[in-house]
Amino acid sequence: MQAIDTILRRISDAVGVVGVLAIFSLMVLTVVTVLFRALHIAFPGTYSISELLLIPAVSISVAYAALHNEHTRATLFVDRIRKTRPRLAIHGAMLIVGSLFWIAVVWATIREAIRRGAQNELSPIINVPVAPFRWSMAAALALLCIILLWQGYKLLRGIPTDGERAHPDYTE
Repeated sequence: MQAIDTILRRISDAVGVVGVLAIFSLMVLTVVTVLFRALHIAFPGTYSISELLLIPAVSISVAYAALHNEHTRATLFVDRIRKTRPRLAIHGAMLIVGSLFWIAVVWATIREAIRRGAQNELSPIINVPVAPFRWSMAAALALLCIILLWQGYKLLRGIPTDGERAHPDYTE
């Protein structure tokens, strides 16, 4: 189990760097665009570039946040359960059930990537192929699903995640 955790963490950290670079690129693009517009110089295609950069920035960040338990989760009910084992089981079951939504999103994203890829879709104005960005979204969300399912499985087996160990009622 430790090996799978290590592999998922390394993959997540590696693609997390790509997500951070996409966010940094968005920041630079925004600052440069604002500065040049103040000088009455406009770059065509900045909106299209920012649309494309948002895809890896958001989809990769969601997978990274899930692995590190930094995502938003509703624990109002589960936090009231004092016994560790039932709390972990409920949390694990909810992660697995919640991952079904993301599996449907991955499926739809893959279908759309195949359909649009066959059409050789290009972004407006800058004519950059959109397919790699669609596939990166599908891959990042598939990683999210793997992470959620793995964490859910571990929680069902009574193995806490890092976030669960921080719970005030956690006992080994």
